[in-house]
Amino acid sequence: ERERERERERLRTMLLKKAAGSIPRRLGRTAASATATTSTATRTTMAQPRSPFSTSPSNVKLSYRIATGGKDLQPGATVPAGCGRPPMVVLHGLLGSAPNMRQFTLSPRISGDRAVVRVDLRNHGSSPHSDAMTTAAMAGDLVRLLDDLGLDSAVVLGHSLGGRVAMMTALHHPERVSALIASDIAPVQYPESEGSDPGTSLRGIITSLSLLDLAEVSSRSDAMERLKPRIPSEAIRGFALMNLDGRPGEWRWKCNLAVLKQSLNKWDDFPALLDAGNVYTGPSLFARGGNSDYVQPGNPEHMNAIETLFPSYRLETIEGAGHWLHAEKPKDFVELTARFLDDIEGV
Repeated sequence: ERERERERERLRTMLLKKAAGSIPRRLGRTAASATATTSTATRTTMAQPRSPFSTSPSNVKLSYRIATGGKDLQPGATVPAGCGRPPMVVLHGLLGSAPNMRQFTLSPRISGDRAVVRVDLRNHGSSPHSDAMTTAAMAGDLVRLLDDLGLDSAVVLGHSLGGRVAMMTALHHPERVSALIASDIAPVQYPESEGSDPGTSLRGIITSLSLLDLAEVSSRSDAMERLKPRIPSEAIRGFALMNLDGRPGEWRWKCNLAVLKQSLNKWDDFPALLDAGNVYTGPSLFARGGNSDYVQPGNPEHMNAIETLFPSYRLETIEGAGHWLHAEKPKDFVELTARFLDDIEGV
């Protein structure tokens, strides 16, 4: 079983690395290399919550897996006592799932002396489906998970969509987030238009998956061929089909395609938070890929949003990486994350 899991992890990593070179900005297109930038703001103490914490009955119970000591615990395990350093929660991006982050979480530099919880967001992986797919709802799911695991707070790291959820959680429930790490995402709008390239845009990819007649699919390779006219890139098809589960006659999508498509332009809550004066003053790391334009150091909109909402931020660039920092430059991303945590935790 361990050998099969290692092989699945190898294939997942290979697909992510291949996809990173061929998917556009919305999924990680290689852009003109930006100048390496490091910006550090003075850390301050955590802001007090604006209102008492409460969870909504609509929050879903997220699927998760815990790693500590560089190894996975059994499914359904709780956070063990005596791990030493503060726990961490890790959130994947759109059309991803917790296994995408497994290699990162098993690094001894990350989980060697702390519990790390990698999570399937709602409507992804093994987590429940829901008609609601707002960033605020997903932040509520995360707080419910912290409650279920008996954690007062945790370091929250999120990639892409997961980074939006991490930021939203920090802004709405700052007492539950001991530190924030946003991987290649900024608190700005990334609108998806109806006219986007159907073969590379998120809307187009999700539509193409929705149109695939699963009853006619005889194998994964058959699914790859059937998607080819709509999604020419083999790497993008391979990444998207990581969401296909089952076997011939029993195929299903692990992600909730219909809701994801409807929700593409409903995750941009941050302008309202800027107007409302929400601020997270805890330590925050914004990690960006030098070949990605998701976080643009020279863009006043990006930097104003980061500086205003997260005044105790650091901005770090991993050169040669696109949108998927953890897959394209795994050692660099682990080291950057570990150094940040060592610093803020006084190690």
